[in-house]
Amino acid sequence: MGTEHVDEASHGGSTASGADGEEYSLWNRAWARRPQSPEELWAEIGFLSFSLGIETKFVWRGLPSTDFEVKSSLARRLIEQGIEPTEANLRFNEVRAIKAAREWGLGHSQYGYASDLHLLALMQHHGIPTRLVDVTYNPLTALWFACADPRLMDKPGVLVSMAVSAIPVIETVPILPKEATWGSVGDPLGFDYSQALGNSASNRLPFLVQPIVRDPRMTAQEGLFITASVPEQSDATPLWGFPYEADWTLLSWVREMKDLDMGIHGDRWPSFGTLGLIIEPEVKRKILPILENSFNRSHRTMYPDLSGFGTHKFGYSEAK
Repeated sequence: MGTEHVDEASHGGSTASGADGEEYSLWNRAWARRPQSPEELWAEIGFLSFSLGIETKFVWRGLPSTDFEVKSSLARRLIEQGIEPTEANLRFNEVRAIKAAREWGLGHSQYGYASDLHLLALMQHHGIPTRLVDVTYNPLTALWFACADPRLMDKPGVLVSMAVSAIPVIETVPILPKEATWGSVGDPLGFDYSQALGNSASNRLPFLVQPIVRDPRMTAQEGLFITASVPEQSDATPLWGFPYEADWTLLSWVREMKDLDMGIHGDRWPSFGTLGLIIEPEVKRKILPILENSFNRSHRTMYPDLSGFGTHKFGYSEAK
C-alpha cells in the first residue's frame, strides 16, 4: 500500500459543491456510514465482518481524506499531464512502461523472466504509476493508513471495505502449468493479464491481483491489489475507473440489516460490493494510539524495510 498513500495527499480528489454551495464528497452520499466514536467504528467493522456471510471475503483500503477516491496512480498521473484516462490510454501507457522497464534490465533474473503482472506489482511497490490499487486483507492496516498521515489529521478519512468473494483472483506468478493456447504462446509474459482485462470489460467486474513473491513490506501489510478495465462511461462513484452496478453500494443493505438486527441468508455476499466508513478527525486522533499500542500498527511495522526507514522522520541532533 505504502508509496501510493504517501503521494495521494498531493492529488485532487472527488470533492464538489452542492446546490447550496456546501462542499461534499462522493463518500458522503450513497456510499458511506459515519460512526461518531472509536467504539461505533469498531462495531461497524465487526458488523460488516460477521453479518454478510461467514464465507464473504473482504479487502480494505485506507484513505486519509474524504476528498480522495479509490483511483489508480496511473490514472492520476495521466490526468496531471492532461491525458484523458480512458482504457485505451491506460493500456497504451502501461504497455510502454512495461517495455521500458524490461529495456532497463528489470524483470529478469537467473530464474527467468517475470510476467507483466509481476513486473507491474514491483513497479507499483516502488512508486511507479500503474493501474493497480493497493488493498489489504486486514482492516486494522487500512485503518492505520486512513489515520496516520500527519498532513491530513484535520480532514475526515475513509476506511473502504470491499466484498470481493464474487470477483476473480489472478496471481502474479502462475503456480501450476497451464495448457498452451495461441494467446499464451504469442505473449507468454502478458497473456494472463491481458485476458483478465478482457474478462473485466466483458463481465463488468474488477479483479484481484494476488502477489506470489512477497517482500517484507507486502507481508507486513497483508497486501494485494485490485484493478479493472476502465468502462467507456463511468458513473459518479468513489471507485474511479471500476465498472458500476446498482447493487455495489452496501449502504442501504447494511442500514436495513442493522435496523432489523439480521444478517444475510446464505454463506457469502453474492456480488461485489463496497462501503466506506468515514473517520472524523477526532476519531482519528483517538484511534491512532490504539492502533499503534494495542495492535502494533506503526510506520516501523508497516514499512519494515530499508526504504521505509529512509522515509521515516529521523531526528538528528548535536552530541552532548
